[in-house]
Amino acid sequence: MFGDLPPEILGEILHRLPVKSLVKCTIVCKHLNSFITDQTFIFDHLNQTIQASSGNGWLFLQLYLRTRHLVPYIHHEEFYSLYSHNQQIDQFSFKKFPLSGLLRSYNHSTVVGTCDGLVCITDSQIYHMATLLIWNPSIRKYMIIFEPILTSDTGNGQHKGYQPLYGFGFDSKNKDYKVIRLVALLDKEIVPQVEVFSLASRSWRSIPFRASPFLLPDLFWNIPQVFLNGVVHWVVSRRCDDHILNFILTFDVVEETFGELTLPQLLRESTTELSILEGGDSLCVLHALYVEDDCFFSIWVMKEYGVVGSWNEVYCWDSHLYKGITTVLDLCADGKVVLLLYSGDVVLLDPVTEVVKSLTGQKWFHAFAGSYVESLVFIKREPDLLSYEFT
Repeated sequence: MFGDLPPEILGEILHRLPVKSLVKCTIVCKHLNSFITDQTFIFDHLNQTIQASSGNGWLFLQLYLRTRHLVPYIHHEEFYSLYSHNQQIDQFSFKKFPLSGLLRSYNHSTVVGTCDGLVCITDSQIYHMATLLIWNPSIRKYMIIFEPILTSDTGNGQHKGYQPLYGFGFDSKNKDYKVIRLVALLDKEIVPQVEVFSLASRSWRSIPFRASPFLLPDLFWNIPQVFLNGVVHWVVSRRCDDHILNFILTFDVVEETFGELTLPQLLRESTTELSILEGGDSLCVLHALYVEDDCFFSIWVMKEYGVVGSWNEVYCWDSHLYKGITTVLDLCADGKVVLLLYSGDVVLLDPVTEVVKSLTGQKWFHAFAGSYVESLVFIKREPDLLSYEFT
């Protein structure tokens, strides 16, 4: 029956189906399987899904629950959640995740980033022992990326003090997803070593850095990144005379070149915590400012990408608001903000109406939030792609 339909009509029908329905269609007949697993259809469906979301995309959460209060960073349980239009559609414990036996983290795994329905996770931020994976929660498939090239210096302990900085993004020219790994010293300003993993070639390769040395933030184990406009972004620092100046380090995923974006003066000279956020189609920076016993969180948005003077402070909250704010996790495309509260609850705040909605209702001690979109990436059967089901 489906083979009798013209390809353009079949495409129009299938493009409007959700991912779960398309997965079921792949086992109906060989013709549908071939059509749905074709790379052109996969990316056309992804683009249509993004356009149809109109700023109401999904939200991906990684959550950490205390199981022993005496040593919370060792004794915990991880959960992952997917939300669509603020409604939870999937949640499961990391213990039920088959990758839990592969990841070797001493504390907990870390989400590098999300891109086109894929989630990149690393088990450790330790220089010489790293396992990464790329995972599509929508279709429950994943691929393990084993140890990268830079695993140690000489084998005599010289790797101590080195820490990696990760990025994850999409090469639109070559239709390739890439993991970027920079290795630098935690307390010293040096030119890092850089390697890139290509999903298309399933391999790592080293590339020259070609940018000024930088300093890693103190919170080295969880340096956030944002992939936007084909570029990966991190907030880092450098020494200038007797001052530390902050800036945004960039990596063009297509050209594989580094660059910099300048922060507004207040953020550039700040000595307190800065972290990068994605705000829909805009680049954002979260500034935590401590004044005596109070903490204020402000979100700065780059209204026109790459233009220095286009930074604006759009939100500022006293940490005591909304029963106590621990941190800001994400700025959604529709302007709503994901907060982690003192209580451990993860909530969605509408800054206009000041309505706060609980998303999780438990006492989490740490969380990651990022934008998410359903996709068919990984739908095609390949030897190194693993699948699973939850019982």
